[in-house]
Amino acid sequence: MPAPGFEEQSHPDNSRDHHLEELRIALDQTNPARILPPPMSPQARILDIGCGAGQSLIAAYPDRLSFGVDLDFDALKLGRSLTDRICFAAAKAEALPFRDGQFDMVFARVSLPYTNIALSLREIRRVLKRGGQIWLLLHRFGFLWGRARTAGCRRKLFFLYIILNSLMFHFLRRQFSLFGRYESFQTTHGISRALTESGFDEV
Repeated sequence: MPAPGFEEQSHPDNSRDHHLEELRIALDQTNPARILPPPMSPQARILDIGCGAGQSLIAAYPDRLSFGVDLDFDALKLGRSLTDRICFAAAKAEALPFRDGQFDMVFARVSLPYTNIALSLREIRRVLKRGGQIWLLLHRFGFLWGRARTAGCRRKLFFLYIILNSLMFHFLRRQFSLFGRYESFQTTHGISRALTESGFDEV
């Protein structure tokens, strides 16, 4: 989620096409871009943070009622038109609208880098049951550098913010927002220490 003024906002139709393409990939077991959270027992309660239109939940856990949160109202609306097996809610990872100990699995597929990670991890830990699992797909430096290399000047300036924010997280587990938004890449060392400090074990 780029800061306002640093990148053009996507058109709703483009967003819809993006989510539908993500769903197509998630359902195609032969697609090398298909990356989904691990299987869980049918009784497990699952929460997807940054769920978009629910494409990962639809593909990975079609055998149960699951839960998804996102800030993109258009994506949530699309998701409600695709399935009645997901309870969608508009919410931030840093303030999840669930009671303590509600879920056996919480996952975030490339959504956590756009949040205050320390706060998000504390919220995830709060809503997990004792012995619950977390699954994260995160950004590495190479992914963001690949986008910045071919971007315009404004995106390159925003990339400098991402680098500083990421270094702060790596060394201090602290971040700062720009225009109210967060973005960062993660190192194995930084995210592992953040998970441990948030109360997770067996990282």
